[in-house]
Amino acid sequence: MDTASPAVGGLVNYVRRVAEDMADEVDEVDVDVDGGLATVIVLVKSRVPTLADSPLLLTWDEVAGWALRVETSGMGHTTPLAYLGEDILPDPQTVQAFLRDAVHGRSPGTLTATAFRLPNAGDGLETRLAQFLDHERG
Repeated sequence: MDTASPAVGGLVNYVRRVAEDMADEVDEVDVDVDGGLATVIVLVKSRVPTLADSPLLLTWDEVAGWALRVETSGMGHTTPLAYLGEDILPDPQTVQAFLRDAVHGRSPGTLTATAFRLPNAGDGLETRLAQFLDHERG
């Protein structure tokens, strides 16, 4: 993703909208667009019941969209538990429900990643993200 693109600000706003209703749940949010592939990592305070000792992360990337991951070592290595798989940019409430379902022991999403797009594809993702620059929470 072009770091000078309005899509970067839109991505930040989109992630804010996802995280803001989970304020008590969110420990840290990191948006990275410098590595060529736009990624988001949201470290959450809750755990999934079957892996109570493993830190839980909600992640997004511009190829597969949202996923739930657990940290598998103290070195930052993660493994996916589930992928949301509905859309590359689902509405924030859908992402929040995805996380809540996992924390409550339900098995949301799919076990395999959906490849929604190729990195940096000219498919309108940046236009969709840029629209979040104008969106105010209603």
